[in-house]
Amino acid sequence: MFGQAQTLLVMVLSFAAFGAGVWGLVDAARYQAGTYVAAGKQSKALWVVLLAVASMVAFISLPFPYGRGGGIISFLGIAAVAVIVLYFATVRPVLRQHEPRRGGPRGGTTGGW
Repeated sequence: MFGQAQTLLVMVLSFAAFGAGVWGLVDAARYQAGTYVAAGKQSKALWVVLLAVASMVAFISLPFPYGRGGGIISFLGIAAVAVIVLYFATVRPVLRQHEPRRGGPRGGTTGGW
C-alpha cells in the first residue's frame, strides 16, 4: 500500500512540475525584453531558455507510462524544480511590478464612455 501511495505522490509532483514549467515558460515569453531590463532580472532570452530546459527535463522525468524517468526526484529533476520555483518566487513578481499597464480597470484610460 505504501509503495502505491509513494508512486502516486511522485507522479503528481512530476506532473505538477511539468505543468508549472510550461506555465512559467509561457509567462516568461509574454513579457517584453525591456521589462526584464527595468526589473534588473537578467535577460528575457536567459529566462526563456532556462524555463524551456527545465520544462524539457520535467517532461523527460515523468514516470514510465508518460515519460522516460522515474519521477522528478532525480538530480536533474530537482534542478528543474529549483529553476521553476526561482522564476515564480523572485522573477515573476518583479516583472509584474514593472510591466507597462494596458487599458482596463487597473490602469490605462480614465473616464467613462
